[in-house]
Amino acid sequence: IEEHSNIAKSYYFKSETELAYFKAGQYLTFKLEIGNSVVTRSYSIASSPASALNGEYQITVKRIADGFVSDYILDNWAVGDKVTAYAPEGNLTYCPLRDAENIVAVAGGSGITPFLSLARAIDQGEEDCTLTLLYGCRTSDEILFKAELDSLSAKNEKINVIYVLSHSEEEGYEKGFVGADIIKKYAPEGNYSIFVCGPGGYAMSFVMAWLI
Repeated sequence: IEEHSNIAKSYYFKSETELAYFKAGQYLTFKLEIGNSVVTRSYSIASSPASALNGEYQITVKRIADGFVSDYILDNWAVGDKVTAYAPEGNLTYCPLRDAENIVAVAGGSGITPFLSLARAIDQGEEDCTLTLLYGCRTSDEILFKAELDSLSAKNEKINVIYVLSHSEEEGYEKGFVGADIIKKYAPEGNYSIFVCGPGGYAMSFVMAWLI
């Protein structure tokens, strides 16, 4: 278990059996018993697909207001615990037959995880596309995996990371929310596909604003 500035934790899972391979951008669905309730929650896989070949998955859980399941996980899961999860699934993946070679990814908060997986996969040669990552947070303190994202962006020309802060003005960061102006400023020339991941309201409001 890895803590991230008291706002989130990454959990690394090992299995007694061989783990299923996955595509960057897919998620795991967990089954939990909390008190008298049985619930399921899905979390994007943050690790690269190659991690499955090494017998490991990684997810990241961020604390949210009144988060019934996230609070339970963050306060109770401990090293050595056994959890139940279904095999990876989901369609937020790069598909050459459907998507442009250039991906513009819009992430909000903990929605960074599927794009971290994609960035790792690109860097390791598992995906053949370029990634322009527009990562929106309230302040710089809430940016997850910044050191690794900066490193990937610096060493790999196929990966470009831009941070957008909505609640503070800081040198080296864009100010405001990710919208058409930010996308047009940083999107590569030619065709590109837009992927969006973040809190439900964030993702839907962004998509609607972009379509309008």
